Amino acid sequence: MPCGTSGLWTRAIRTLKRFSQTTMKTRRLYWALCLTLVLFVINLAAYETFIGHNSKRTKLFGTVDRISHKSRLRRQDTDLPDKSNSPTVFESDRLPMTGNSTIGYTLNTRLMASVGNGHLATTVYSDTVFVNGLYSGHEGRSHRARIPSPNNIRVTLPSEDSAVRRFALDVEKGVFFETVTTDQVTVEQRAYAHQHYTRLLVTEIHVTRKQGAGDIVISLTTNPGSDGEDFLWDDITSPSVATRYRHGTINVTETPTGPRPEVHVYWTPVPSTITLPSTESQKSFSYITDIDMDQERAREEFEIGRQFARSSLYQTHVDAWRKVWDAGRIEVEGNLQLQKIINGALYYILSSLPAQNHFGTANQFYGLSPGGLANGALLQDYQGHSFWDTEIWMYPPILLLHPTLAKDILSYRIHVRGPAYDRAQEHGHQGLRFPWESAFTGVEVTPGDICWECRENQQHITGDIAFAARQYISATRDLGWLRDEKGWELIRETARFWKSRPTFNQTKGLYDINGVMPPDEYHKSINNSIYTNVVAKLSMDFANYTACLMGETEQNTVEIESWVEDIGDKLYLPGVTSEKYHPEFEGYPKGEQIKQADVILLGYPLMWQMSEEIRRNDLNVYEEVTDPGGPAMTWSMFCIGWLELQEYSKARQMFQDSYSIYVKEPFKVWTEAHQGLGAVNFITGMGGFLQAVLFGYGGFRLHVDRLDLNPVLPPDTNGMKIHGLDYLGSTLDFTIDTDQVMINVTSLGGDYPLEIRAGDANYTLHEGVPVVLGRGPATIATTRQDRNRCTPPVVGDSTAGRLQTTLWMFLISILLTALQQMN
Repeated sequence: MPCGTSGLWTRAIRTLKRFSQTTMKTRRLYWALCLTLVLFVINLAAYETFIGHNSKRTKLFGTVDRISHKSRLRRQDTDLPDKSNSPTVFESDRLPMTGNSTIGYTLNTRLMASVGNGHLATTVYSDTVFVNGLYSGHEGRSHRARIPSPNNIRVTLPSEDSAVRRFALDVEKGVFFETVTTDQVTVEQRAYAHQHYTRLLVTEIHVTRKQGAGDIVISLTTNPGSDGEDFLWDDITSPSVATRYRHGTINVTETPTGPRPEVHVYWTPVPSTITLPSTESQKSFSYITDIDMDQERAREEFEIGRQFARSSLYQTHVDAWRKVWDAGRIEVEGNLQLQKIINGALYYILSSLPAQNHFGTANQFYGLSPGGLANGALLQDYQGHSFWDTEIWMYPPILLLHPTLAKDILSYRIHVRGPAYDRAQEHGHQGLRFPWESAFTGVEVTPGDICWECRENQQHITGDIAFAARQYISATRDLGWLRDEKGWELIRETARFWKSRPTFNQTKGLYDINGVMPPDEYHKSINNSIYTNVVAKLSMDFANYTACLMGETEQNTVEIESWVEDIGDKLYLPGVTSEKYHPEFEGYPKGEQIKQADVILLGYPLMWQMSEEIRRNDLNVYEEVTDPGGPAMTWSMFCIGWLELQEYSKARQMFQDSYSIYVKEPFKVWTEAHQGLGAVNFITGMGGFLQAVLFGYGGFRLHVDRLDLNPVLPPDTNGMKIHGLDYLGSTLDFTIDTDQVMINVTSLGGDYPLEIRAGDANYTLHEGVPVVLGRGPATIATTRQDRNRCTPPVVGDSTAGRLQTTLWMFLISILLTALQQMN
């Protein structure tokens, strides 16, 4: 029958002409039957596209042999063991070195600890200080601008041969210690980036006599390194005997017409020797560097530092860090090594974020980069750029433990949104299209000569940022941020981009997003990445929900709702295959190697609803083909997935793989790569690891309308406590043991009263009144309804059914129209 196959329309028309002499009733019947059969064939093809027969799709790339996770060798450096029994102190009697016996050994600063406060940071014993927001280099060459460090100071004692050295990073205090001991003297050197006076980098040297009667002379060497090429430096001046000052301007701006930031550096000069006189048993010396883009602020804090150097300066710093840890932390019992790694991961991320208890006015925050604030030189550690690493990997644990810092992270994207509008318009789209890599101005700074496809095709970054904004509102209901701090603009305009980005596919009757790179960077240009399309849909859905929260005008509400109905609900999503798993993109050949977590991110963090069978199959299928040499954070997502399915043995294996390969002793520095280093200190991997602890073993899931939990103790522990988890303005502590969970509200937010549901029981949460539950799933939610009674968006694999229904209605409407035309 000619009308039964779409490829024979021409023959069909000729055949129909032979019926032109038949009665009108016969012709109507013929057309109806013909169109109905076409409807059936097209819908059958669409059905197969949504839920099966992936193996018949065209293969875009050659297949590779499957790689087993067993080839991922777990290793930890044992040459430099951490000798401290304190969970917050990482200690060794040696430093990491590089070289060999032939050429000699030198300090490996790549694996050294760092100190920072979100404004400035330095790797201990390096000649470099980096400052938040200071970059030099044009576009893809933009990198953190190196400031020579006056505080790169080393101590040498007269009887050095008998000296015993101890090196320790105390993450609770945010201080790096070096202690040198001989028979006559103990010298303690402290290095810290002040957590309250954030423009200060401080080195203190405390000398204590043990025995002997004479003067003790100690040599100091400094090595600030060369001026480099990142700044145009003026000559050093001496405003006073004890003060040095230098002014510099960025050498190469990020864009030809972009701003050229200045920097002002004040410091105390370091002498070649210091002396403990014979008349004294102890003496202290302080050396302070102050750096800021504003000269008056720099000078003010430098004078404060000098004033309090010998009194309260150190204690003020320690007290400020104590407040940070009191505000939010994770404790485990019975596993010292795991506790140390948790503390180290939180410390390194927090020391790259703005100080929460700072003096004066804070500068604009300029994002979290994979290597943190202490790294990011030219052609190293992603040059200090911000990627999706920020919002998808580091942001989630910070959001629940320190929501004000989560808002600071989002403030960066809002601050640099101007170029994101331009980028969208340049490609014929609307709204905000954020760059894959961003630095000072917000223009695209991905090095095109290194990865042009990343630069152009990793557009899911815009959806990642939108999802972070969604989670911030879910955790805080911060309507003031939406209204007064451009939060609503961020949510609305990222959704507007996704409304304008897809193209309509006449054959499918649906919208495609073509020519993208998914999180799996081994596939550089594909169509309909399921991850990309899902974050696009989530963005549009949440903008619709937020419009309701904001009480937008009917005209605006109708417009945004149309984005969901006309685009979002008709966005093509590569459906579950006949083997019951999600293909990574349209045409993905099962068994082909991928770089890192991609499809498995649907289950978490995106919380795309699917059956347990499909979730399990996704984990199994993609674990087999994920490159075992891929970046650190991938295995934490497998851990979370297996914990969802109560596959505790598999989760344990993935959890161990998520950190044991990458943590370098003794200072718990993370590397990106399975072999070699990659980016260091890789806080992206730390963020993934912390998510495995908090959202995996803690079992937390932050939905738009509730916070779910279903905790399980981490391996080899007998207890876990989450201190200071923040939800809707309240602060809660969760104490988890083998049998029960205790929830204690330490501060109850007045605007959103909370209740917890566990099984058939409901409990109203009151400040200082613990609630004890048996282990198992529970939900915390507010009893207050939104003023506009907004309905939270719910999305998942059932959407395919909605699209299927939409397609049926679309085709049936064509049939009815055709029949009407024949009347």
